[in-house]
Amino acid sequence: MSIKSRILLVALAAFALTAAFAACSGGPTTTDIVETAKAQNKIDNATATAVAVIAAGGNPDEVEVEVGSGSAAERANQAQAATATARAEAGIVKESVGGAASDKQAEGAAFEVTVPDGPAESGVIEINVLALGAEGVVFDREVVLISPGSTVKWINDRRSASSTTAHPGQAEQWDSGAMSKGPFDKEPPSFEHTFNTAGCFTYESQFSGDAATGAVCVE
Repeated sequence: MSIKSRILLVALAAFALTAAFAACSGGPTTTDIVETAKAQNKIDNATATAVAVIAAGGNPDEVEVEVGSGSAAERANQAQAATATARAEAGIVKESVGGAASDKQAEGAAFEVTVPDGPAESGVIEINVLALGAEGVVFDREVVLISPGSTVKWINDRRSASSTTAHPGQAEQWDSGAMSKGPFDKEPPSFEHTFNTAGCFTYESQFSGDAATGAVCVE
C-alpha cells in the first residue's frame, strides 16, 4: 500500500472517530482520546515520510512501507522463519496456512512418541484443547495410552478454532475439521474417534497460530 493510500485510510479513520465523539453527549473517554491521538500520529508520520520522499526527488505513490531493522515486525518475521525451518527439519511440510485438511505432511508419525506408563485406559477418553499462556494452545493430555475399541473425545471450549487431524500415512486416520465454540453454544464442540489398530498415532491442529500436537497410543 502506498504512503498516500495509508494517509487517506488513517485520515478517514480519524474523521470517523471524531464524528463518533461528537455524537456522544457525555464527551470522549480516555480511550477515545488515546485512539484519536494514535490516528493523528500515524497521519503525521505518513505525511512526514511523503514530504521527505518528494524532497529527495521520489514519488510517494511508489514507496512501500518496509520493515525496519531491529523492529518488532522484523523480530516477528524472524521468529516465523525459525519456526518454519524447524518444522521442515522435522519432516513437516505445509502447503498452506490455516485449517485446510488438505495440508500435507511427512508420511507416518511426525515425531517420536514416549508411551505413558501405567495401564491402558478404556471407554471414552477426553482430551481438552487448552490455551496455557506462554505455552500456547495444547492438547491436555498430549499423549494417551488406550486399549483397542476405546474412543478419544477432543473438546474445545475456546472461541478460537482448533482441529484434531491425524498425520497422513498412518493406519488410523481422522479429521475433526474446525472446532470452535460460538457465542450462543451451550456446549463446547467436540469430536470423537474410535481406535482399533495397535500403535501410536500422531496428530495436530491445522489452524494458524495453533501449534498443538498430540498422540494416541493403542496397546
